[in-house]
Amino acid sequence: MAFAITSTLLGCGGEVEPVAPEPTETLAWMESHTDDFLSDRAWRRDRLEETLWRPELPYAKKLLDNYGLERGGWDLLPVLDVMVAPVHGPLEVEFEGTPVMAERPESREEWLALGERVFWSMPMRRDAYLEWVVANPQVWDDVGLTRQEDGSLRGFVRYMDPRGRAKVGITCGLCHGAQGEPGHADLDVDLGMARALYMNARGLDAAPFDAWGPGRVDVTDDGITDATAIPNLWGASEQSHFNASGVVRVATPASAAVRFETQYIINHAFEVRPDRALPWALAMFVMSLEAPETAPASSSRGEEVFGQLCSGCHDPARGYSGGLIDAASLTSDPLVSNSPMRGTGSYRVPSLLGISSGGPYLHDLSAPTLEDLLDDGHPAGAELTEGERDDLLEFLNTL
Repeated sequence: MAFAITSTLLGCGGEVEPVAPEPTETLAWMESHTDDFLSDRAWRRDRLEETLWRPELPYAKKLLDNYGLERGGWDLLPVLDVMVAPVHGPLEVEFEGTPVMAERPESREEWLALGERVFWSMPMRRDAYLEWVVANPQVWDDVGLTRQEDGSLRGFVRYMDPRGRAKVGITCGLCHGAQGEPGHADLDVDLGMARALYMNARGLDAAPFDAWGPGRVDVTDDGITDATAIPNLWGASEQSHFNASGVVRVATPASAAVRFETQYIINHAFEVRPDRALPWALAMFVMSLEAPETAPASSSRGEEVFGQLCSGCHDPARGYSGGLIDAASLTSDPLVSNSPMRGTGSYRVPSLLGISSGGPYLHDLSAPTLEDLLDDGHPAGAELTEGERDDLLEFLNTL
């Protein structure tokens, strides 16, 4: 993904002096702007505004009213010294945490190493139902939680909140760390069931959460049940938008860092913000993720079919991703595209990198397999002959 930006300045004699172009490689660009994100409020504000391309939506207004302001806003929140410990069971009332960041990185390797630690161990969200789930290990298998080799729950950590209370939070690794592989969407984890069981235990209505199903989460806060698939994070640097409805534009790699910082603040009830080095490191790490390698196709026919029918939306030069398409052009449920909070009437064209890792597919997981996707779930499938379909499937399984 290229982010080349060129400009000129007037020299002392009035001559136009060229300014060196921005680095085009993602991590090099981020290295060149680290101090801007960490220290320059106005620069962060500009990145937020270019990211929220539909500023009239309630989701965008919430961020624009609070982030990167000249005075006040979320910049005044206390910075939480994030100390975390793994979750092994429900009886860990006291624990000894370790810092997510011991010291600020100085090299690319150190930033990526910190980003990986943030991915697996920083509590990005807290919620009462998470506390309940940890306290009830009899439901762990039902909701698809994974125990790691050391016996801890993948994607769960204990930490101390700003008031000194022991809390449970979930990390990026819960939803995007299937099989211990960062970026791999876990389509077995069922947070809807977890929330429904919690609501049932309290004698409350669990129906909205029963409708989610495994591998889907509803993050729109719009009063409508419109859960969407947990996405793979591979090829994030090539994506044009975040979220199924594309409400957050990936204008530069800093878009990811702004999103991670604001997610953290919102998901921690506006009580605290992270040291900005943490979302910046996380963004660098996520932007560096690549899909697992696959075997090459035995012939080039499938790639030719893809070039003819699919590449107009899924551009190979952009990690097989693309821009936005009209939600009505797909067979999947258009509900989330019309969310009053984040609806754009469109869906983003996702990257196909890693599509061979397994389904279900589409933003609502309505296509169980690639064969189902081409037969019933995607308009391009109707244009394929049987031979072209088989060739295309072979090619897709190499991505």
